[in-house]
Amino acid sequence: MYYILKPAVGTEETGNAYPAVESYPDYDFNAPSSVHKLSFHEFPDFNPDIRFKLAKGANVCDMMGQATINANGFLISEKLKDIFEKANIIPHKFYPATIEAKGTLHPYYWLHLVWDDGKKIIDFPNSVFYKQKFSNNLGYLKINSEADFVKTKSEIGSRFMIGFEKLRLKEQPSYDLMIVPFKTDIFISEKLKFQLSSLTGLEYEPLTYVKVTSLD
Repeated sequence: MYYILKPAVGTEETGNAYPAVESYPDYDFNAPSSVHKLSFHEFPDFNPDIRFKLAKGANVCDMMGQATINANGFLISEKLKDIFEKANIIPHKFYPATIEAKGTLHPYYWLHLVWDDGKKIIDFPNSVFYKQKFSNNLGYLKINSEADFVKTKSEIGSRFMIGFEKLRLKEQPSYDLMIVPFKTDIFISEKLKFQLSSLTGLEYEPLTYVKVTSLD
């Protein structure tokens, strides 16, 4: 069993603010070390400048929701970093970060995840894709390879997405934390979920649309 992992919001533990952190008014998003330079597809060759202020109505938790960094990963506490460091997760790096709350700088980290090789384990012919706008299925798509996926994404244009009704994997993943290929969903094993049970600010959702073909 796998679970989608994401920052929780709207609980007594987290508070109601989302995102839970906000950028400083004078933060330079065009600077060479800006968080806007972080990528989905590769690790940077610089040390990113990652610093936030706690948003009004938010509480300090082990995982914090943010809307500034456009890359796969999580803003996490040192306690959560220690667990992730011992887990078997996809290629990743940790970058130091801070969150200012009531004049105190709390040490945090950005866990940056890059896993382009994940596309290789998709069983495209046995997966089910559709043209998506918002939450609507606008018709099924025939996609039999990574090249088909890239071509179809280009053909449907930027106003639409490719939805995943069923994503088949060729083999059981060997990692305990992964990215769903071609999506931003990050999922974890049941074993890792158990190890995170005492931490704050985490939300789990059963991953139902990903199946392993060889286990049917």
